[in-house]
Parts: sequence; structure tokens; C-alpha cells
Amino acid sequence: MNIDSYSYTNCGKYEINEDSVLCCGNIFAVADGLGGLEGGENASACAVEYLRSNYSGCSDAEIGALIEGANKAVFRLGGGACTTIAAAFADGETFRFTNVGDSRVYYFRRGKLLMRTKDHSVCQAAVETGTMSEEDIRESDDRSKLLKVLGKSGEIKSGRLLGPESVSDGDAFVICSDGFWEYVYETEMEIDLLKSDSARQWAEYMLRRHLKRSRCEGDNFSVICGIIHSEKAPEEDSVKNEAPAERKSALLPIIAAGAFLIAAVLVFAYLTGRADRHGGNAGTEQTMTADESGGGSEEGTDETEKSTGTEEDTGGTEEENTMESVTVESPVLLLK
Repeated sequence: MNIDSYSYTNCGKYEINEDSVLCCGNIFAVADGLGGLEGGENASACAVEYLRSNYSGCSDAEIGALIEGANKAVFRLGGGACTTIAAAFADGETFRFTNVGDSRVYYFRRGKLLMRTKDHSVCQAAVETGTMSEEDIRESDDRSKLLKVLGKSGEIKSGRLLGPESVSDGDAFVICSDGFWEYVYETEMEIDLLKSDSARQWAEYMLRRHLKRSRCEGDNFSVICGIIHSEKAPEEDSVKNEAPAERKSALLPIIAAGAFLIAAVLVFAYLTGRADRHGGNAGTEQTMTADESGGGSEEGTDETEKSTGTEEDTGGTEEENTMESVTVESPVLLLK
């Protein structure tokens, strides 16, 4: 798979940014350090560096061991510093993700949120027991009370490894610290994804919302946006490119029928005009015959008798004139 990704981090209202971001091809992670001063900053940096240096694969066992190793690495720093982490791993057509603490991974398909990680927090536990709604987490005073973080002795046992059964072209993900999702809602993530042509554009839409609400007066905030393009995408594109040709071939019968209709109209107009000209000539000939007949009557009775004697000929002439003045009927057009 190919992943179009973009990352951003900001210290918010603080002088020190305790968030750390890892975005390097097949590993994506956001860690949010806790402990104040440089302790949290070092803890988050240690966690993402451990993932980068020790990643070996996407199996449950491999990722589970990776998270446990990161926990031990942060613990060895000493000083009580710790960190949350949200991470995603790509390998071939496999995409898996997990988290510890309240940093999150959101996964989208066809522009809709498909799944997300669950926080290790007091508020999330209240949601699981039905005493709090998901929407209430953002406003709760207990939001920052975490049940699991990296940097503690013993095993983490995060147990929250997620991922789709198979990756589809156009799938997308957001990895972020709580300082980000506190101000950007899931519905807005979906809306901004549908408007975007790239991971960077998607992130910028959401960051505008964040900055408008927080005015950079909140906690450190970090986000990674990714849009997945599977290896099957070129075949799908080739099918799409064939569609215009199919539409063009479907239009050919319509174009041919239109051309035939135009030609028929032109022929009809030509024949009608020709018939009108013949009718005019016949009328002129009849007028001239009448004039000649009137002029011949001055010669006397014999000429009159001759005129009477030629009635059959005259009748024949009228029949010919009548045939010439027949109107040509319009052709009948048959169109499918």
C-alpha cells in the first residue's frame, strides 16, 4: 500500500511541547508526554524512537512486544516521567493500530468513521459502564485522569490492537493527542476528509477548526493524517478511464439518428420548394393559353369552331398540367 501522510505539532499556550510525532512510511505515532518541564518531552521522544528502531512487523505478538519494550525504555529514563502513545503500523496490505492512555487513532472508510481506539481513562471507563456518554468526555473534569501510560513498572498489557480485516483504497486515519481531539469532533473529521484531495489538505481543514476554537490557548496538540492508496488503485483507475470511451460509443447511434433527421429535413425542404416552382410555372402556362385563346376569338366563327374541335387536345393539356402541380408529400421518418 502507499500512504499519503502529513503531520503537525504545536506547543499551544506552553513554552515546551511535550508531544512527539513519528511519521516515517510504515510507522505512525503520536506520544503525549506527562511530567512537566523536560520530563514529558523526553518520555514522548523516547517512546517514538523505540518504536522506530525496533519495529519488525504487524502481528499481534510483534506489536504487543513493541509496546512493552517502549514502556520499559521510558521507565528506564527515571524521574517519574511518562507518556501516552497512539500508533499505527503498515506492512504490505496490513494496517494495525493501538494506543496507551488517551491519545487516539481514528480509522475512516468511504468518508465515515469505521473505528477508533478507546482511551485508558476514568472517563472512558464511565462510558463503558453507561454512566457517561462519549460526547461528555471532552467536557469532563476527569478527562485527564489516566489508567495506563508508558513509563510504569511492570507490563502494560494494552490489549487494544485494532485494524480492518483488509485495507481498501481511499481508507484514511487520524492519529492525535488529546489536545487535538478535544477541539475537533468526529463528524467534522468526516466532513473535512470528504472535501480533501490530500492528507495535508485534510489536516489543514481540521487545524483551522482547532485554532478557531482553542485560539492556541490550550494544551500541546499534534495530529497525523493519512490517506491509504492500495496497490489495486491503478487497475481501478484504468477501468474509470475506459468509461468515457464507453459513453462515446453509446452516443454514436444518437449522433447518426440526428444526422439522418437533418438530412431528411433538408431533402423535404428541397422537394417542397421544387414543387412550388412547378406549380407556379403551370399557372403561368394556363394564363398564357387563356390570353392566346382570347386573342384568337377576333378572327371569327371558324376560329371558334377550331377551338371547339380541339377540346380533346385541350383536355389532355389540362391533365398534364394537373399532374405537374401535384404536391409532393413529405417523407415519413423512422427513428429508433
